[in-house]
Amino acid sequence: MPRHAHHHIDHDNRRHRRRRRLLPAAACLLAAGCAMAPRTAPGPEAAGAAPEIAVPLFEAGDAVVEPWRRFTIWGVSDWGLVAEDGEVVIRAAAEGASAGIARRVEIDPETCPVVEWSWRVERLPEEADLAVKATEDVAASLILAFGDPGVFANPDPVPTLRYVWATAANPVDAVIDSPYFPGVLRSVVVRSGPGGAQGWVTERRNIVADFTAAFGAPPDSGIEILALFTDSDHGGTPVAARYRWARALCTEAPAPPSIF
Repeated sequence: MPRHAHHHIDHDNRRHRRRRRLLPAAACLLAAGCAMAPRTAPGPEAAGAAPEIAVPLFEAGDAVVEPWRRFTIWGVSDWGLVAEDGEVVIRAAAEGASAGIARRVEIDPETCPVVEWSWRVERLPEEADLAVKATEDVAASLILAFGDPGVFANPDPVPTLRYVWATAANPVDAVIDSPYFPGVLRSVVVRSGPGGAQGWVTERRNIVADFTAAFGAPPDSGIEILALFTDSDHGGTPVAARYRWARALCTEAPAPPSIF
Protein backbone atom coordinates (compact mmCIF):
# COMPACT_ATOMS: atom_id res chain seq x y z
CA MET A 1 0.00 0.00 0.00
CA PRO A 2 1.43 3.45 -0.84
CA ARG A 3 2.60 5.46 2.15
CA HIS A 4 0.22 8.34 1.46
CA ALA A 5 -2.77 5.99 1.32
CA HIS A 6 -1.83 4.40 4.63
CA HIS A 7 -1.53 7.84 6.21
CA HIS A 8 -5.01 8.79 4.96
CA ILE A 9 -6.59 5.67 6.43
CA ASP A 10 -4.88 6.18 9.79
CA HIS A 11 -6.04 9.80 9.87
CA ASP A 12 -9.63 8.77 9.08
CA ASN A 13 -9.64 6.02 11.71
CA ARG A 14 -8.37 8.41 14.38
CA ARG A 15 -11.15 10.83 13.49
CA HIS A 16 -13.79 8.09 13.81
CA ARG A 17 -12.42 7.04 17.19
CA ARG A 18 -12.53 10.62 18.40
CA ARG A 19 -16.07 11.08 17.08
CA ARG A 20 -17.23 8.16 19.20
CA ARG A 21 -16.14 10.23 22.20
CA LEU A 22 -18.74 12.98 21.56
CA LEU A 23 -21.26 11.89 24.20
CA PRO A 24 -18.70 10.64 26.74
CA ALA A 25 -16.77 13.90 26.37
CA ALA A 26 -19.81 16.04 27.10
CA ALA A 27 -20.86 13.75 29.92
CA CYS A 28 -17.38 13.68 31.48
CA LEU A 29 -17.37 17.44 31.66
CA LEU A 30 -20.63 17.57 33.55
CA ALA A 31 -21.24 14.25 35.29
CA ALA A 32 -19.79 15.38 38.61
CA GLY A 33 -22.93 17.40 39.37
CA CYS A 34 -26.01 16.13 41.17
CA ALA A 35 -28.40 14.01 39.12
CA MET A 36 -32.15 14.26 38.97
CA ALA A 37 -33.99 11.38 40.61
CA PRO A 38 -35.52 8.73 38.30
CA ARG A 39 -39.27 8.97 37.90
CA THR A 40 -42.12 7.47 36.00
CA ALA A 41 -42.78 8.54 32.43
CA PRO A 42 -45.15 11.52 31.94
CA GLY A 43 -48.70 10.75 30.93
CA PRO A 44 -50.55 12.23 27.94
CA GLU A 45 -52.16 14.88 30.12
CA ALA A 46 -48.81 16.22 31.29
CA ALA A 47 -47.30 16.15 27.80
CA GLY A 48 -50.34 17.92 26.38
CA ALA A 49 -50.64 20.61 29.05
CA ALA A 50 -50.22 24.24 28.06
CA PRO A 51 -46.87 25.37 29.54
CA GLU A 52 -46.74 29.07 30.38
CA ILE A 53 -43.84 29.51 32.81
CA ALA A 54 -40.60 30.35 30.98
CA VAL A 55 -37.43 28.97 32.59
CA PRO A 56 -34.16 30.25 31.06
CA LEU A 57 -31.68 27.58 29.99
CA PHE A 58 -29.09 30.01 28.69
CA GLU A 59 -28.70 33.59 27.56
CA ALA A 60 -25.75 34.35 25.30
CA GLY A 61 -25.14 37.62 27.08
CA ASP A 62 -24.58 35.76 30.36
CA ALA A 63 -22.19 33.18 28.91
CA VAL A 64 -19.17 34.78 30.58
CA VAL A 65 -20.49 33.87 34.04
CA GLU A 66 -22.58 30.79 33.21
CA PRO A 67 -21.01 27.35 33.77
CA TRP A 68 -20.34 26.30 30.18
CA ARG A 69 -17.63 23.74 29.45
CA ARG A 70 -16.01 23.34 26.06
CA PHE A 71 -15.28 19.93 24.52
CA THR A 72 -13.32 19.21 21.35
CA ILE A 73 -13.67 16.08 19.21
CA TRP A 74 -11.37 16.99 16.32
CA GLY A 75 -9.32 19.93 15.13
CA VAL A 76 -9.51 23.57 16.10
CA SER A 77 -12.82 25.45 16.08
CA ASP A 78 -13.79 28.95 17.08
CA TRP A 79 -16.38 29.51 19.83
CA GLY A 80 -16.91 32.99 21.20
CA LEU A 81 -19.19 35.91 21.94
CA VAL A 82 -19.85 38.52 19.27
CA ALA A 83 -22.02 41.63 19.08
CA GLU A 84 -24.94 41.69 16.66
CA ASP A 85 -27.65 44.34 16.45
CA GLY A 86 -26.90 45.64 19.91
CA GLU A 87 -26.86 42.29 21.72
CA VAL A 88 -24.34 39.57 22.51
CA VAL A 89 -24.66 36.20 20.77
CA ILE A 90 -22.71 32.95 20.77
CA ARG A 91 -20.92 32.28 17.49
CA ALA A 92 -19.48 28.91 16.49
CA ALA A 93 -17.29 28.41 13.42
CA ALA A 94 -15.31 25.42 12.21
CA GLU A 95 -13.39 24.24 9.17
CA GLY A 96 -12.36 20.61 9.30
CA ALA A 97 -13.09 20.49 13.03
CA SER A 98 -15.81 19.46 15.50
CA ALA A 99 -16.42 20.87 18.96
CA GLY A 100 -19.12 22.12 21.27
CA ILE A 101 -19.97 23.72 24.57
CA ALA A 102 -22.06 22.03 27.25
CA ARG A 103 -23.65 22.82 30.58
CA ARG A 104 -25.66 21.02 33.22
CA VAL A 105 -29.38 21.68 33.37
CA GLU A 106 -32.31 20.16 35.23
CA ILE A 107 -35.38 19.84 33.02
CA ASP A 108 -38.26 17.58 33.99
CA PRO A 109 -40.17 16.77 30.76
CA GLU A 110 -43.28 15.98 32.79
CA THR A 111 -43.66 19.59 33.91
CA CYS A 112 -41.48 21.28 31.26
CA PRO A 113 -42.47 19.56 27.99
CA VAL A 114 -41.51 22.40 25.63
CA VAL A 115 -38.15 23.93 24.73
CA GLU A 116 -37.61 27.09 22.69
CA TRP A 117 -34.41 28.58 21.34
CA SER A 118 -33.14 31.21 18.89
CA TRP A 119 -30.46 30.48 16.29
CA ARG A 120 -29.31 31.22 12.81
CA VAL A 121 -26.93 29.58 10.35
CA GLU A 122 -24.32 31.54 8.42
CA ARG A 123 -22.95 28.65 6.40
CA LEU A 124 -23.92 24.98 6.09
CA PRO A 125 -21.47 22.12 5.42
CA GLU A 126 -21.32 21.19 1.77
CA GLU A 127 -22.70 17.76 0.80
CA ALA A 128 -23.33 16.72 4.40
CA ASP A 129 -25.79 13.93 5.22
CA LEU A 130 -26.36 13.08 8.88
CA ALA A 131 -27.43 9.53 8.04
CA VAL A 132 -24.05 8.67 6.51
CA LYS A 133 -20.98 8.24 8.71
CA ALA A 134 -18.58 9.65 6.11
CA THR A 135 -20.55 12.90 5.70
CA GLU A 136 -22.08 13.41 9.15
CA ASP A 137 -21.41 17.15 9.55
CA VAL A 138 -23.73 19.81 10.96
CA ALA A 139 -23.43 23.57 11.28
CA ALA A 140 -25.85 24.05 14.17
CA SER A 141 -27.27 21.67 16.73
CA LEU A 142 -28.79 21.77 20.20
CA ILE A 143 -28.30 18.56 22.18
CA LEU A 144 -30.40 17.34 25.13
CA ALA A 145 -29.21 14.32 27.12
CA PHE A 146 -31.89 12.50 29.13
CA GLY A 147 -30.66 10.81 32.30
CA ASP A 148 -27.66 10.51 34.57
CA PRO A 149 -24.42 9.91 32.63
CA GLY A 150 -22.89 8.28 35.70
CA VAL A 151 -19.50 8.80 37.28
CA PHE A 152 -16.98 11.25 35.92
CA ALA A 153 -14.32 8.68 35.05
CA ASN A 154 -16.60 6.28 33.16
CA PRO A 155 -19.79 7.99 31.89
CA ASP A 156 -22.64 5.91 30.57
CA PRO A 157 -24.48 6.67 27.31
CA VAL A 158 -27.97 8.01 27.87
CA PRO A 159 -30.78 8.64 25.35
CA THR A 160 -29.98 11.90 23.62
CA LEU A 161 -31.95 14.15 21.26
CA ARG A 162 -30.07 16.41 18.87
CA TYR A 163 -32.05 19.18 17.18
CA VAL A 164 -30.25 20.10 13.96
CA TRP A 165 -30.21 22.63 11.15
CA ALA A 166 -29.28 20.23 8.35
CA THR A 167 -28.55 20.40 4.65
CA ALA A 168 -31.15 19.61 2.01
CA ALA A 169 -30.07 15.95 2.18
CA ASN A 170 -32.07 15.64 5.41
CA PRO A 171 -35.68 16.90 5.20
CA VAL A 172 -37.49 18.74 7.96
CA ASP A 173 -39.01 16.45 10.62
CA ALA A 174 -36.75 13.55 9.70
CA VAL A 175 -35.53 11.53 12.69
CA ILE A 176 -32.02 10.20 12.05
CA ASP A 177 -30.29 7.51 14.08
CA SER A 178 -26.65 8.44 14.56
CA PRO A 179 -24.24 6.27 12.56
CA TYR A 180 -21.75 6.75 15.41
CA PHE A 181 -24.12 6.21 18.37
CA PRO A 182 -26.97 4.04 17.03
CA GLY A 183 -29.86 3.74 19.45
CA VAL A 184 -28.40 6.42 21.72
CA LEU A 185 -28.17 9.68 19.75
CA ARG A 186 -31.02 10.58 17.40
CA SER A 187 -31.25 13.80 15.43
CA VAL A 188 -34.49 15.66 14.75
CA VAL A 189 -34.24 17.90 11.68
CA VAL A 190 -35.77 21.25 12.58
CA ARG A 191 -34.45 23.23 9.61
CA SER A 192 -33.13 22.05 6.26
CA GLY A 193 -31.21 23.98 3.65
CA PRO A 194 -29.51 27.38 3.51
CA GLY A 195 -30.40 29.66 6.36
CA GLY A 196 -28.58 32.90 5.71
CA ALA A 197 -31.56 34.63 4.11
CA GLN A 198 -33.87 33.64 6.97
CA GLY A 199 -31.91 35.47 9.64
CA TRP A 200 -32.74 34.61 13.24
CA VAL A 201 -35.30 31.85 13.76
CA THR A 202 -37.04 30.93 17.01
CA GLU A 203 -37.84 27.25 17.38
CA ARG A 204 -40.46 25.65 19.63
CA ARG A 205 -40.40 21.88 20.18
CA ASN A 206 -42.34 19.49 22.38
CA ILE A 207 -39.50 17.40 23.75
CA VAL A 208 -41.82 14.64 25.00
CA ALA A 209 -43.37 14.20 21.56
CA ASP A 210 -39.98 14.36 19.83
CA PHE A 211 -38.40 11.89 22.26
CA THR A 212 -41.32 9.49 21.80
CA ALA A 213 -41.05 9.72 18.02
CA ALA A 214 -37.30 9.12 18.17
CA PHE A 215 -37.12 6.36 20.79
CA GLY A 216 -40.60 4.79 20.73
CA ALA A 217 -41.62 5.73 24.29
CA PRO A 218 -41.76 8.86 26.46
CA PRO A 219 -38.64 9.79 28.46
CA ASP A 220 -38.31 8.23 31.91
CA SER A 221 -35.54 10.58 33.03
CA GLY A 222 -35.01 14.31 33.11
CA ILE A 223 -32.62 16.28 30.91
CA GLU A 224 -29.25 16.69 32.60
CA ILE A 225 -27.02 18.06 29.84
CA LEU A 226 -27.60 20.76 27.23
CA ALA A 227 -24.95 21.25 24.56
CA LEU A 228 -24.37 23.24 21.40
CA PHE A 229 -22.34 21.46 18.75
CA THR A 230 -20.84 22.48 15.40
CA ASP A 231 -19.06 20.02 13.13
CA SER A 232 -17.26 19.96 9.78
CA ASP A 233 -14.55 17.38 10.39
CA HIS A 234 -15.63 15.11 7.54
CA GLY A 235 -16.12 17.44 4.59
CA GLY A 236 -13.71 20.07 5.87
CA THR A 237 -15.76 22.95 4.48
CA PRO A 238 -16.30 26.13 6.55
CA VAL A 239 -19.44 26.19 8.71
CA ALA A 240 -20.77 28.82 11.10
CA ALA A 241 -23.82 29.36 13.29
CA ARG A 242 -25.06 31.68 16.02
CA TYR A 243 -27.19 31.16 19.13
CA ARG A 244 -28.98 33.75 21.28
CA TRP A 245 -30.92 31.95 24.02
CA ALA A 246 -32.87 28.85 25.02
CA ARG A 247 -35.63 28.31 27.56
CA ALA A 248 -37.99 25.61 28.82
CA LEU A 249 -41.71 26.24 29.05
CA CYS A 250 -43.22 24.66 32.14
CA THR A 251 -46.62 24.03 33.69
CA GLU A 252 -45.19 24.72 37.16
CA ALA A 253 -42.11 26.46 38.46
CA PRO A 254 -39.20 24.01 38.86
CA ALA A 255 -37.18 23.69 42.03
CA PRO A 256 -33.98 25.74 42.19
CA PRO A 257 -31.14 23.96 40.35
CA SER A 258 -28.42 22.20 42.32
CA ILE A 259 -25.00 23.84 42.51
CA PHE A 260 -22.72 23.05 39.56
